Amino acid sequence: MPKGPIHLPVTSLDHSPERRRARRSWPLVALGLLTTAAVLTTWPTGVGQLSAKIDALTFSSSEVGEKGLCEQAEPVLPHGYNTTKVWEEKEAIIRRLQEAIRIPTQMYDEMGPVDEDPRWKIFAEFHAFLEKTFPKVYERANVTKTDWALVYEIEGTDASLKPLMLTAHQDVVPVLPDTQNQWTHDPFGGEYDGTVIHGRGASDTKSSLIAVMSALEHLFTTTDFKPRRPIILAFGSDEERGGQIGAPAIAKYLLGKYGKNSMSLLIDEGSGLIEQWGQNFATPAVAEKGHVDVALTVSTLGGHSSVPPPHTAIGLISLLIAQLEAHPHKPTISSESPIYEFMTCAAAYAEDIPAKLKKLIIKAEKGSKSAWKDLPEEIIRYSGGPETGAGQGNAMRALLTTTQATDIINGGLKVNALPESVKAIINHRVNALSNHLELQDRVVETLLPVAKTYNLTLVDFDGKTIFNGSPSSKVNLDVAYGYYTDPAPHSPTDLSDPAWNVLAGTTRGVWASRKEVSEDGTIVDLRAGKDLVLAPYMSTGNTDTRRYLDLTPNIYRYRYFPMKGAAGAHTINEYANADDLIEFTRFYQAIILNMDQTKDVA
Repeated sequence: MPKGPIHLPVTSLDHSPERRRARRSWPLVALGLLTTAAVLTTWPTGVGQLSAKIDALTFSSSEVGEKGLCEQAEPVLPHGYNTTKVWEEKEAIIRRLQEAIRIPTQMYDEMGPVDEDPRWKIFAEFHAFLEKTFPKVYERANVTKTDWALVYEIEGTDASLKPLMLTAHQDVVPVLPDTQNQWTHDPFGGEYDGTVIHGRGASDTKSSLIAVMSALEHLFTTTDFKPRRPIILAFGSDEERGGQIGAPAIAKYLLGKYGKNSMSLLIDEGSGLIEQWGQNFATPAVAEKGHVDVALTVSTLGGHSSVPPPHTAIGLISLLIAQLEAHPHKPTISSESPIYEFMTCAAAYAEDIPAKLKKLIIKAEKGSKSAWKDLPEEIIRYSGGPETGAGQGNAMRALLTTTQATDIINGGLKVNALPESVKAIINHRVNALSNHLELQDRVVETLLPVAKTYNLTLVDFDGKTIFNGSPSSKVNLDVAYGYYTDPAPHSPTDLSDPAWNVLAGTTRGVWASRKEVSEDGTIVDLRAGKDLVLAPYMSTGNTDTRRYLDLTPNIYRYRYFPMKGAAGAHTINEYANADDLIEFTRFYQAIILNMDQTKDVA
């Protein structure tokens, strides 16, 4: 494989308009509900009985509930198994995450070929750790390694059923040497203080990988569980640089073997559990923003610094960056937006939602143009979005806009020499209601006045000269690293969709059977405000799922993990709450078994 960036023409524009329009309609139409919550019993010594009980877990439509907006699935747990038994493995699961953190699988933006760049070799150590730590999974699964990515295929007894696909990534963002003294714990020490596990990857997202593997290892160790539905685990190797190699290799392998639309349900990292306006919400990200890294290069003549022009190349690029920052993208919303869908759920269930905001949502739902116009800023004003760390902006505003962040700038070699070429890379997360073409047009339009003012020749993303200025002062625009992704299609969220129904019902079942509310691991009836409401949402970042769009429309970027229970991803002092990690593992067990037992998911 050649060195340098590779071109990955991965874009949601490759998918049909019908698929892009797939979305929930629950504010308008009440559809099917889960009819029966499963009754938990203690898992027997063997689980041969489980296969005989699969007919009991069925999903069908029922009458409309009291809520006209955001209908909820009935809480459900697997038959024949008490998922709280996984708590017996708490210390072992914590220890596994500690050990995973201690292997520094750092991923950099610029990586050489997988068979040449020595920085890839750390993944061999991580793979050896997984094989040693999860022997039962390796015994049951066919393991394929490709470009340091991992695919685990666990056969099912019913070949007619589409596999359940669970994903995570092995790599982590690097720890900058200059920030090591700011960490309260060794970033690769995997220290456990009795409450949280510290270290790079604890939150993003080795905790997901360890929870998935631990869920299966526990099942295979303590029972004779033989899945009826095939299970596929897929762990990318370079998600933190956009999944340029690992996830595409996984997608190519799975598409070649299983074909398009071959998976029943795909769960990857994403948004999690939050409390908003007195109500608990589970917030699976049902769409994903696009991603475009814009390369901005200014070229000028060199010379001696003792006789400088009014603006050096560094000064000119600073003016261009300032122009972009002075014209941020405006927040937008529509009925297709997951954030609007979340707000309809909040209006229906959150008793403490501000009255003005609730009224505005209802008016928008009824078609008021003025309400739609005012809604974005009012949502930002009243909600603010999930908490973000120091140095971060407003999370809710980010969810409703195309964001732009100048993250890299290079130029100049010597203090007494005028720089001849200066380059900045501006990271954009493209609004779910937009695309890369609209972004590129806006960048050109925004920069054009500066180019004219300073007589700079401006060349657009297609190599076309937009403004003929000085031949010796030029601005070139390009897509950095050679690839982009457009916003992903909206995943189904109707109660009539069987896969969503199982995900929603399982999530609510795990919440309603946790130790804090249930003595024996069975589902309890929780009052309003203490229950868990499933609400579509959207993450600010991107995931490997951008490479998996052809495998299934049922993609949910979701961690059954309180968002306040983990922090520090992509910055200092990353950690994850230990008890939340065990509940995360319990959720994976429940979704694996519920998907195995349901008859309604193909």
